[in-house]
Amino acid sequence: MSSCHERERCRNVTTSEEISPNGQLKAVTFRRLCPEEHSITTHVSILGAKESLPDGNGNVFAYDNEIAVRVAWLNDSRLAVYTYADPAKATKIERAGKVTVEYSMAVETALIPPIPDASPTGTPSGTPSPADQVTP
Repeated sequence: MSSCHERERCRNVTTSEEISPNGQLKAVTFRRLCPEEHSITTHVSILGAKESLPDGNGNVFAYDNEIAVRVAWLNDSRLAVYTYADPAKATKIERAGKVTVEYSMAVETALIPPIPDASPTGTPSGTPSPADQVTP
């Protein structure tokens, strides 16, 4: 007995599309799922606004893992790509046609709760200090 197994093809799954301010281009973020290799990679492509995403890797950014990525048009000729991963570890280009692509690594910050409101004497506001108390 023999078994024929058709290899499952890789496919792209769009995660976001951002249209340029002039409406001519779009930046598409997507995951490339390849079941046979058990891999998920993250990509960004710049396309014409009416173009469909082709089957394949991104044309400006590719990261060999599933990561969070966000894009934003700074103007018609500048695209920013933000991620928590190190963009230096990605395959990327700095220019696509007339568009300059800028990469930034977002850094998570721990938020510190605000210090309770305190009066100059160090007592919390709303609580009278001994000097504020008047005796009859």
